[in-house]
Amino acid sequence: MKKLALTISSLLAANIATAQELPIAGDYVLTTDAILNGVVESGSSQDISITGDKEHFYADTASQFMSGSTAQKGNVINFKLSDKTPSNTQYFVGNVDVQGTYSGTWFAANGNQGDWTLSPVQPTVATSCNDILASGLSQGDGVYDLYDASGEVVSMYCDMTTDGGGWTLVGSYPKNEPGGKSSINQYGDIPETDPNNVTKLWLFKGDLGVFSDVREQVSCASANCGGGYNVYGVNFTTSELELVRYTWGYNERVDFMHMRTDKPDCTKSLAPGAEVIPGCVSPKYASMVNTHTLVGWQNDVHADYCWVARGTYATGSKGSGQCVNRVEPNGTQWALLWMR
Repeated sequence: MKKLALTISSLLAANIATAQELPIAGDYVLTTDAILNGVVESGSSQDISITGDKEHFYADTASQFMSGSTAQKGNVINFKLSDKTPSNTQYFVGNVDVQGTYSGTWFAANGNQGDWTLSPVQPTVATSCNDILASGLSQGDGVYDLYDASGEVVSMYCDMTTDGGGWTLVGSYPKNEPGGKSSINQYGDIPETDPNNVTKLWLFKGDLGVFSDVREQVSCASANCGGGYNVYGVNFTTSELELVRYTWGYNERVDFMHMRTDKPDCTKSLAPGAEVIPGCVSPKYASMVNTHTLVGWQNDVHADYCWVARGTYATGSKGSGQCVNRVEPNGTQWALLWMR
């Protein structure tokens, strides 16, 4: 897969109050039918070029005139479409999805009614959650549809608020999962879509070229990785991101990064001037070869026994490390891997 294309359509149930304002001007296709059942069936379509802004927009075609406005930060729309001759007006009301497509119902004074959609001629497309955030089209944290190079849809979770937002969840280690994962191929292919209730052992195995930053969270004990520990990498190359992913399998961790400091460096925060930790490992282990006994990128940089999960040692220990010296995982913590 050469590139991960993330379209701005989503399955999330975000609060409408968090929605960003959407631009309205542009070229659209208006499709209407004459059956009011919530679905546009056997409708007729026409091209419309809208000008103006969310407070007042309009369009003028050869035979009709459109005028309307939006409310609720651009989420709700109402407009009227009037024939120039003979006089006839249709009234439209509806809302917008995160791809910028409006839909709803229409009615006229003569009793006619039906459903409609107003779709952008060229739907906005982004290559990452971060692109959506930067474009002002984020609908907050939630699950978005991602399309790979083959056109298959994968629903993945986007964190649009933490650490500047724009993070895609690319890996998860559940609290009830025993240790001992030798390869990233042992992780499932079904994405985890709830970082606050992790149930899937999963890693995204596609191309990482659309990302440049990475965040690993371990010892998560409650919502928003409460009680957990983060490490970060910024402006990483694709190869560095791949190495971080490989640390989640103990054989690949050792095969590709012989010394512990061969792992990509990390920081404990995104604050300017944050200390760079070579190999994302505690200084007391910096001169040692890598080990099969654990998996994950960070190795005791915050506390002892602080990593994603166990490897060849104590393989029955479940979940992520507790980050307490000489205390093994006990099935109460989980780990997450994010990229943007």
